[in-house]
Amino acid sequence: MSGQKDFFNELKIIQDVVVNVMLSNESKYNDTEDLLIDTTYETIYKILELIDGYGINKKKYEVKDTINDEIINKKTSMHNMCEESLLHTEI
Repeated sequence: MSGQKDFFNELKIIQDVVVNVMLSNESKYNDTEDLLIDTTYETIYKILELIDGYGINKKKYEVKDTINDEIINKKTSMHNMCEESLLHTEI
């Protein structure tokens, strides 16, 4: 399946980019939790960019809630919601 291969190739690129960026910024972190938060945030953001059509292949993907059959990214770019949703939300 070419589509799946393309998608996973892009995920591998995202993984490589985030690892390299975080390694180059490693010295700024005194706290492992902050390092992990930033690493996971960057990864999630880049995956959402991929889904929104900003990846190398410029393909836009749909994210579907299969319970109510709703495409949750039909009217919005999900990566634009990332900072507000992940960095400013208490769990």
